[in-house]
Amino acid sequence: MAKPDASVTEQETKIGRRVSGQVSVLLTEIEKEDVPDRLLELARELQKALNERIAAKTAK
Repeated sequence: MAKPDASVTEQETKIGRRVSGQVSVLLTEIEKEDVPDRLLELARELQKALNERIAAKTAK
């Protein structure tokens, strides 16, 4: 018997939160480093895009 779709969604949500947390930590560490402004700008854009993607998936 197949598991309900809600279980898959809950698992995906947990994975998304874990990944989001890991990405957040990495981006925070990147911001602490002495890096070129362009690299920091790209990291911020990446963080924004990931947050938007996660928000869109959780809104479904």
